[in-house]
Amino acid sequence: MTRANYHLPPIPDGFQIYEERLEVAGLTHRKAGAARFARGKQRALEWEPEPGNRYDKNAIRLIGCHKGIFLTKRTLLGYVPKEVANTLVERGFVEDAQPRLLKTYVSDGGFVEILFQIVGPKARISDYKGTEESEERQHYTDAVEQVKQLKRDKRHDEAIALLQDCVEETEAESRKNGAGWGVAPWYYEQLAILYRKERRYADEVNILERYPSQPHAPGAGPAKLAEWLEKARQLLERTKA
Repeated sequence: MTRANYHLPPIPDGFQIYEERLEVAGLTHRKAGAARFARGKQRALEWEPEPGNRYDKNAIRLIGCHKGIFLTKRTLLGYVPKEVANTLVERGFVEDAQPRLLKTYVSDGGFVEILFQIVGPKARISDYKGTEESEERQHYTDAVEQVKQLKRDKRHDEAIALLQDCVEETEAESRKNGAGWGVAPWYYEQLAILYRKERRYADEVNILERYPSQPHAPGAGPAKLAEWLEKARQLLERTKA
């Protein structure tokens, strides 16, 4: 049985998410190539403006890159959705922003899904959004209510992707601030809960193992997650038996 793969490479320093979840436009016309990319190794996305496109002068091609035997293979997957492409081109973001691979999925029946995000400079988010102030969250703590709403809506894939970003951010903040500054355990705990709901037991163990490897403040959180980790390991072993 085929399972979705979540990617989310590290966000470059000084960047933030502009678009949380986008589908590749026109992917259904390129299913064979998209499936090869989704099954490839070391997958990443690039984009290329296509000003000569006879249907849309602001069209942006999405290219899937994955490791071949000798060289990197590049496959046209489709296009950035039209409205988003218009914003990127007309506001001058094609060079400054970049696509970030979120999810690849190929079902046994041949259904292919590729989702991506767009990340760009924090200093230019208001230009991208067309507002005087950023509408995006400025700190991982701003994502708490969004995570809770995604869970209520049972949009677990999106909640997981958002939490994975928050984990990266709290760890980066901890490294920046040095000794005495611990990571926030809530994001690890929520990821573990969602992984359990989705029966992703190996991912549950991995996130619970990741937490104690980070600096953390004293309190009930570390002991609670350590106990949870032992139970999660036992469950994973039972599922492998």
